[in-house]
Formats: sequence, structure tokens, C-alpha cells
Amino acid sequence: MGKPLIGVMPQYNAQNENIMIVSDFFHAITKAGGIPVLLPLFSDVSDVERVLGRFDGFLYPGGPDINPLLFGEETRTECGNIITERDTLELGLMPAILCSGKPVLGICRGIQAMNVALGGTLVQDILAQRKDGGMIGHYQKAGDTVLTHSVRVEKNTLLYDIVRKERLTVNSFHHQSCKTLGEGFALNASAPDGIIEAAALENHKFFLGVQWHPEHLYGVDKDAARLWNAFIQSC
Repeated sequence: MGKPLIGVMPQYNAQNENIMIVSDFFHAITKAGGIPVLLPLFSDVSDVERVLGRFDGFLYPGGPDINPLLFGEETRTECGNIITERDTLELGLMPAILCSGKPVLGICRGIQAMNVALGGTLVQDILAQRKDGGMIGHYQKAGDTVLTHSVRVEKNTLLYDIVRKERLTVNSFHHQSCKTLGEGFALNASAPDGIIEAAALENHKFFLGVQWHPEHLYGVDKDAARLWNAFIQSC
């Protein structure tokens, strides 16, 4: 068999109207043995569904906030930029992707999109909604490859099967997080303050979302490399 073809959900820079992807996503997929292909953004979802069968797996990357109306909430003042086209594409394609049973990896916004697609909800702003005194820094000021906080990995989960350890250190660039998990989306890891850091869909070959950014860590962190390798191998 040849290298697996990975359909990558596009990012979008609203300021200059560029459809794009952070290059680290493509580098990580390539280094792990896959071939990344960027999906179109400004297309009818049904048009994109026609080509899904050509892909062996899918990546949901990071990006702006998901519209809270899509998970049954009014928008708080702390909610950031919303790109309707991304919400429409990513959530609109999810039923067909789930039906295919093909592997999916979600990163940062990606785990949040996966959760909303499964009926879950989000914390719109961690600092505004989680004033519990034990908060750690989820939006670090350090560089992309700096590991700034730990996560506790649940045993007997997909993530544990990949990394084979109960504690990871990760980088972190998010102000939102999963609140209630969608149907079948099981907790795989959490931060010391209880923020959900990873979840996987039960009874699925590989449907895993993480809140940190392993795309920046592939070449410098063995656990990140294991995650990417496991994803590509599952495809």
C-alpha cells in the first residue's frame, strides 16, 4: 500500500482572505509518512463530500472560536473571532466522515469542533468562566516548542495506548476548551485544573482530539512524534 492521503481542513486569514494552513501541520504529516492535501473552504459541503472517499484520514487543525449558537449558547463578550465558513465545513462534513469510519485527529480548535459535532459544549473563555483559584496558563507566552504545563492521561484510553504513560508535558495556546463532552466522546486527558485536554470517540478506530499543539513538537518531543505516527499508521 502507498502512503495514506490525509484531508486537511483549511485555515483562513480573514484579514487578507487567504485560505491557508500552518506549515507545521504538513511537515508533521509528511514526516510521519502521510501525504497532506488541503481541502477547499469556499465550496458547498456536498461538493466536498464527493471527494471524501479518496482520503484515508482527516486532520482538524487549530483556529478561531466556534460560534456558540452551534452548541446552544449565546455569545459571551470574551468570545473571539468566528469564521462561519470553517464552522460550516468542519461540522457539515463530520457526519459523512464518521460514517466512513476513517481516522480523525483534531488539534486545539479541532478537538472543540469534534466535540460540538458530537453534541458537546464549550467553555467560551476559560479565565472568565473558571475562576477557581487553581488556574494554570493555557495560553502561554513562551515559544511554540516550549512545554509549559502537564496533563494527566487516563489509563485504558486511546491516548494512553499511544504514549504509554500517565503524565505528559505540553505546549498550550487556547482560551476555550471542551465543557461537556459529546455522545461517546470519552475523556483521555486533563490538565491539573480540570480542563479537558484530550478525548477520543469510543468504538472508533481512531477519532482523537488534543487541546495542545503537537504539530510544533514533532521534531523535538517523542510523545508528539508517537501521536502523529499513530494517527498516520491508523490510516
